[in-house]
Amino acid sequence: LHALTSFPNNQQALRIVLTRFAGVTPKVVNYRTFHVGSENEHYKLTIDEYDGPKGYYALSTHNQSTFSVKKGVIDRDKCYKSQSGGWWFNECTKANLNAQKLNISTLTKPGITWIIEGEPESYSYTYHKVEMQIRDADFGFC
Repeated sequence: LHALTSFPNNQQALRIVLTRFAGVTPKVVNYRTFHVGSENEHYKLTIDEYDGPKGYYALSTHNQSTFSVKKGVIDRDKCYKSQSGGWWFNECTKANLNAQKLNISTLTKPGITWIIEGEPESYSYTYHKVEMQIRDADFGFC
């Protein structure tokens, strides 16, 4: 991701597509600024310029966070102990798209998380499909 987002004259944008159920219209979130730092920077996440549905800005809380895994980068919040998969943790339960896909019967395990502001029940939402898409910010998303 660092190499894909490190073009000096070409800012990258991020689109996240969140699908809760098959056949349901997904929610689409865009960040016009998206960059992942180098290994020396511990793959620090930089995102900005949110554009999406009201309350769906969960990844914004992880801006300027370093990538955390069980072995490797120090996780100041120790989120790896309660979450599955590496991620840019700042607040453990706000957003984690690199976790296991769960179904209703496995909700006791940590899974894909995307907290929606103003919807406390979103802590228990499961997701059928999530996508992270990168492209040049100049092109926008079609």
